[in-house]
Amino acid sequence: MAAGMLLCGLGAAMIAVLIWKGPGWLEEWQLRREKPETPVVTVIEPEENASEDEPEAQPSAEEVEAAQRKKFADLLSRNPDVVGWLAIADTPVDLPLLQTSDNEFYLHHNLDGAYDNAGLPFVDYECDMKDGRHLIIYGHHMSSRFDALAEYYDPDYYREHPVIQLDTLYESGLYKVTAVFAVTARTEDADYFAFNTYVDFDTDEEEQEYLDQVEQRAFYITGDYVRSDEKLLSLCTCTYQMEDARLVVMARPLREGESTEADEVTVNPDPLVPDRWP
Repeated sequence: MAAGMLLCGLGAAMIAVLIWKGPGWLEEWQLRREKPETPVVTVIEPEENASEDEPEAQPSAEEVEAAQRKKFADLLSRNPDVVGWLAIADTPVDLPLLQTSDNEFYLHHNLDGAYDNAGLPFVDYECDMKDGRHLIIYGHHMSSRFDALAEYYDPDYYREHPVIQLDTLYESGLYKVTAVFAVTARTEDADYFAFNTYVDFDTDEEEQEYLDQVEQRAFYITGDYVRSDEKLLSLCTCTYQMEDARLVVMARPLREGESTEADEVTVNPDPLVPDRWP
């Protein structure tokens, strides 16, 4: 009798979970199906009649973009706001990337533009996807889609997930995580750091000034950190150590000949965190 009651209880619990989580799981599965079937790469196949003795010609930027757009054709026909795909191996972050004229819409809308409280990751509307030196991407922590980012607060999580794959309409690349820091989202806070106003850098010196500020705030940095002439990728999500807190995971492009393995971690013993940080 007791065993039967236990089984009934477990069955009811499973049904409740399916009712609560089922639609979300289905939507996640459907989103994964939208990913381009073949890897989005920047390699153009050489012509068949090309001489083996001739050095392989590198594709032009225009050829690379054409190849990228071809792979994203189905997604673009569904939503012209699609600007790429973001993925972190062995995490739920494997999602289309959107960009529109504001930083609000895709907080609560899906790929088809319908209301969705979980939203989708999106690029800051001021960022130049093609030529900008700093791409800033936002996403909700509240859903399983982007909550993995908050785990980077722990250096061990970085060690297991050191690389971010970013495929855009213009190129594809791997980025290595190099710093993780926290900011307040309250503009009235005296120590508010508007990291997302740095959507580009006119000079290497400007970028270095920004990198110095990030290094002061970082809970840890990795490897050789960032060179002032490198492009930056920043992923931002909510974190719950305090109200209106944001965690930022910053990365830079994988360098030629560099391993995708995690680099040495340098922990900051006294990071510059918001005054309200516990």
